[in-house]
Amino acid sequence: MPMVRPLLDVATPWAAGPAAGDVWLTLAECEARVPLLLVPWLAEPGLLTNRVRAECGAATRLRLLRLELAPMDPEVAHRLGVDDTTCLLREIEFTCGARRWVFAQSVLPQSTVRRHPWLRELGERGLGESLSAVEDVRREPLEYIELAAGHPLARAACPEIPAGGPLWARRAVYRLGGPPILVQEVFLPALGRCD
Repeated sequence: MPMVRPLLDVATPWAAGPAAGDVWLTLAECEARVPLLLVPWLAEPGLLTNRVRAECGAATRLRLLRLELAPMDPEVAHRLGVDDTTCLLREIEFTCGARRWVFAQSVLPQSTVRRHPWLRELGERGLGESLSAVEDVRREPLEYIELAAGHPLARAACPEIPAGGPLWARRAVYRLGGPPILVQEVFLPALGRCD
C-alpha cells in the first residue's frame, strides 16, 4: 500500500503527468470500447463519492495518498488556461473494504490555491463534496481515455500491476468562479467487488 506523503516545500516530479499524444474523448466517441458494467460509472453525472458510498455502504473509505507541491505539466497548464509552473498535486483512493475501487488525482494550480487556500486543508474529505458547498463552481464536460498499462496515470493508480490490462479514466475541469482545477479519476479492476 502506498504511504501518505506530506506536502513538501520543494518541487517533486509529477509521476502521473500526461503521456505525449494523450487523446481525451467524449463518452459517445469511446463508449463502444468501454466494458458494459463500467459505462454507468463513467457516465455518473453526480458526485463519484456518493456513487461509491451508495454501492459500498459502510465499508467505503477515502484515503489520502499524496499531497505535494509539484511542477505543473505544460499540457495540463495549457488545458486549464493558466501560466502556473507549479501545482498542488493531491491523490486519493476510494476503497470498499480492502479493495481499491477508484484512484483520483487532483491538479490544483498554485494560482487557484492562492485564491482558495482551503484546498490545502481537505485532508481525507472528498473534493467533490467540498466543491458542492462552494458558490459559483462549474464543471466542464467530462472527458475519457483508455489508459494503457504503461501510461503514467495508470502507473500512479496501480503501481503494483505493471503489466495489467487497460484502465479507463475520466477527467473534468472545475472552475471555482474562474480559477480552475483538474480532477482525473481512474476506475480500478476491483470496482464493484467488496470483501
